[in-house]
Amino acid sequence: MKIKVSSKHLQIDKAQSKIVVAVTAATVVTVFCLMSSKALLGQAAYQRKVISETNKTTQQLLDNKKNADKLVNYYEDVFIGKSSTNIIGGRNTDKDDAVPPDGTNARIVLDALPTTYDFPALVTSLSALLRDANLSSPNISGTDQSTELSSAPSATPQVVTVTVNVSGTGNYSQVQKLITDLERSIRPFDITNLSLSGGENNLSLTAIVNTYYQPAKSMDIGKKEIR
Repeated sequence: MKIKVSSKHLQIDKAQSKIVVAVTAATVVTVFCLMSSKALLGQAAYQRKVISETNKTTQQLLDNKKNADKLVNYYEDVFIGKSSTNIIGGRNTDKDDAVPPDGTNARIVLDALPTTYDFPALVTSLSALLRDANLSSPNISGTDQSTELSSAPSATPQVVTVTVNVSGTGNYSQVQKLITDLERSIRPFDITNLSLSGGENNLSLTAIVNTYYQPAKSMDIGKKEIR
């Protein structure tokens, strides 16, 4: 049996099909808009975080610049200065051939606590003190620990002790001068053990001496991942 469909019914079916298509299209567009909005909102939130962290970094750089300018002024006032004498009473001079107590305050401070372990330089310094005291048979002994002690900069550097043995022979005045020079030295020397033997004109000295160095402080620059 053949069913006859009226033209009105066909028009209704056609309209319903169009409605379904329209609703489907609207749904797809709505879903797409929602997803796009979520992505845009997420991107906007991320950009706000980036801008905020950038502003913080910029402010930190500005603060660092101000502190650096202050440090330069402090350095000029304290370590250079305009006085004709330095902090230990010598001439305030930047000449390379200046010897203690002469020299700039900056040089005195840097020489006081070296940033590297340099055993040959230490021996040279002590040899100069022994020579200035005119001691005979001067001797400096110790263990070169260059392969064991590190001079690499670190975020939290610690003072390292270096021990040497010093000996020599002289009269009372010469031995006294050596001890006084060790006490007045820009680089600190601590006599932890002192042995004297002989007479006033022929006095033998044997001493255990500690000195120190401290590695430089490193400036660590960190990184931050923004998510």
